[in-house]
Amino acid sequence: MSLIITATDFSDVANHALHYACRMAQEYNASIAVVHSYTIPVTFTENPMPVMPIEESREIAENHMAELVRTLSAIYPGISIQSHISFGDITEALADYAKQHQPWLIVVGNSLSDDDGFWFGGSLLNILRNSEHPVMAVPPGIDFIPPKKICFACDYKNIREQLPAADLLKLVNNTKAALYVLNVDHDNREFATNTPEEATALNDLVGEADPQYHFIDNADKTVGIQHFVEENNIDLLVMIPHRHSFFEGLFHKSSTKALAKVAHIPVIALHEK
Repeated sequence: MSLIITATDFSDVANHALHYACRMAQEYNASIAVVHSYTIPVTFTENPMPVMPIEESREIAENHMAELVRTLSAIYPGISIQSHISFGDITEALADYAKQHQPWLIVVGNSLSDDDGFWFGGSLLNILRNSEHPVMAVPPGIDFIPPKKICFACDYKNIREQLPAADLLKLVNNTKAALYVLNVDHDNREFATNTPEEATALNDLVGEADPQYHFIDNADKTVGIQHFVEENNIDLLVMIPHRHSFFEGLFHKSSTKALAKVAHIPVIALHEK
């Protein structure tokens, strides 16, 4: 059975993603693991002091988690739901748990706030960029519907060295969705002598999914992706946020609003090989 890990801080954004993950688990016969990390509140004075002992912080977290799991088990009686609580940073907690349990997906909430753009401030950014497992960011207000169309936005660079083809194919095979491969360029500025070779490599790796290949001319890659997603009724957007890719700029805080434009659907980040 596949495992879906989801994180919570018991907020509305996190709980929405948690229910999305549970509905995915129902659809694809997966189990759920809910991860929470807690810290010790401190006073913001000249000499910061803990507001409560660490044992009390953990007890509060455990009580919240126990109540959450009871609620979820009542709503989704057919799903195996586990929980994990740790002290410290949520990014590290997810990474450690995922390393031990090898999930199919990690599902987290994306607030798309005008203030910071991401749940937990920069934590979602770190998870998307650094997780060794596929991460799905779910925006609020999106109910789970089995995807029929998946768009993989690709820059045709270092395909054999960096594309985690197995993760992409597993996503397509598990969902039974159609795969669209999208490249956005302008005036062939990024077309290089080895681009045809890269295209062949891509088809060698994911050709069994029978993908449709699309090329769009747009000076703004984000806008090009946005238009394609809307015009083709795409359900999931997949990207590899590796360094030196055309997505690099989207994964800086200065560009969160640009990412938000295409994040009205769930976005899945695959970790490069």
